[in-house]
Amino acid sequence: MDLWTEFDDHQQPLDASGRASHTRRLTERAILSSLRNWLLQDYAAAYCRSLAAMRIFRRCYWVDALGIDNKANTQPAEEQSESMKPGRKGRNKTPPTIPPALQPICSLSQLLAQESKPITLQSFLLEAGSSKRKNTRLARNGSTPAPKPIALPKNGGIIHASWLEVAPPLLQELEQSPAIFLLNPFGPRMFTYDDLAPLYQRTVPTELCFLVSHKQLEASLLAARRTPEQTTLLTGLLRTDRWKTLPIAEEELTQTLDGLLDFFIASMQRHFLLPVQRIALPMQIRPAVAEDIPYTLIFATRRQDSLFSMNDAVCLYRRHAYEKSRQGVLNEEWFAQQEQLRLSTNLQQLYQQTLQQGRVQRTRRWPDLRQQLLLINFGQFTLQDYDAIIHQLLLNKEVRCEWRQRLEGERVPGNDDTLLWN
Repeated sequence: MDLWTEFDDHQQPLDASGRASHTRRLTERAILSSLRNWLLQDYAAAYCRSLAAMRIFRRCYWVDALGIDNKANTQPAEEQSESMKPGRKGRNKTPPTIPPALQPICSLSQLLAQESKPITLQSFLLEAGSSKRKNTRLARNGSTPAPKPIALPKNGGIIHASWLEVAPPLLQELEQSPAIFLLNPFGPRMFTYDDLAPLYQRTVPTELCFLVSHKQLEASLLAARRTPEQTTLLTGLLRTDRWKTLPIAEEELTQTLDGLLDFFIASMQRHFLLPVQRIALPMQIRPAVAEDIPYTLIFATRRQDSLFSMNDAVCLYRRHAYEKSRQGVLNEEWFAQQEQLRLSTNLQQLYQQTLQQGRVQRTRRWPDLRQQLLLINFGQFTLQDYDAIIHQLLLNKEVRCEWRQRLEGERVPGNDDTLLWN
C-alpha cells in the first residue's frame, strides 16, 4: 500500500541544496515494522521495567495482532536442514533459528531477564492479522463440524490465526498476567464492541495500542453508508449512530475521520480512569521534512506508570524523527539550531504554564500537578523535562517545598512533600 504518491522531479520542491527532493515511498510493511520496533524498544521496555520494580508481576505478554509477513519469517532451506543435523556427543540437533519477526522481542526478553529486577516478557504474534472470525456454531442441519481448537505455543511464538479466531483461548492463556495488545479494530474485518469488551474488562494491567489506518477507516465509513449491514456494524462498534451526521464532502474528509476516531475513543473511555490518548506520529518523507503518517495510534491504560512510559516514548520518537530528517542535508547545523530554539521556547512556555496552574489551583503535590500538565501536553515533554521545571521553580523561589525528610542533593518532590506557591 503506497501512502504517498511519488512525483516527477520537475514537480518536486527543491531542498536546501537546490536539488529536486524526492518524496520517500513509505509502504504499510515499512510503517508497521518501524512502529513495532519503536513501541517495543521505547515503550514496552520501560513499562516492563516499571512492572518489575513493583516485585508483584513476574511476567508480561506482548500480543501483536497486526499481522506479520509470512515470507519474511520463512526459514531458509539451508538453515532448516542445518538445524536438523545431529549434534555432537549425543545432542539431537542445533537450536532452531528464531523467525525474524520474533528476534527483536526475544532480544528484549533476554535483556529484561538478566537485569537486577528481572521480568519475563513473552510474545504472541498473530500471523493472519485481524481479518477472520472464528465460527463456533454448527450449521442448522448439524452436518458442519465445529472447527478444531487452535493450538497456542507453550512459551509464546507465532500463531497461525487471527485475533478474532483466537481471542478467547488466548485471553484464557494470559490469565492474570499483564499484557500489551496491538490491534487494528478497523481492519479488513471490522471488530464489534463485543470483540473488544473482554479487553476493556480485564482486571489485571492491560495496555491497548490500536493502530488505525485512515484509509481503512474511510473504507469502513463508505461501506456503512452503502449497506444496512455495515451501518449496523459501525454503529455497534462506536456505540452511537451520531457518525451519520458527519460531513460527507471529500474536502471535509479529515474532519470526518477525526469525528469517527472521537466516537470510537468515547466508546472505550468509560472503561478507563485515565484519558484515552490519540497519537499522531511523524516520519521522514524527504530531506528536512517529517510529516504525520496517515495512521493514528490510540492508547488506553489504567496505570500511571504505563501512561508515563508512553508519554516519554512518543516525545522521544517525535524528536528523533525530526532529527533524523535533517541528517545529511545542507545547513544541517542551522536546522539543528532552529529545532533547539523551538524546544527552548516550548520549555519556557511549560515553565510559565506550570507556574500559573500551580498558583491558581494551589496544588500541594507535585506528582498531581505533573500528571495534569502531562495530560494537557501529552507526548510533547518527557517526565525528566517536567521534573527539571519544578527544580527551576524551586531555585527561583517561585514555590517552596516542605520536605518530609531532609536529604542532601537535588531531588523531585514526592507525594509526601508539600508545595507552597508564592
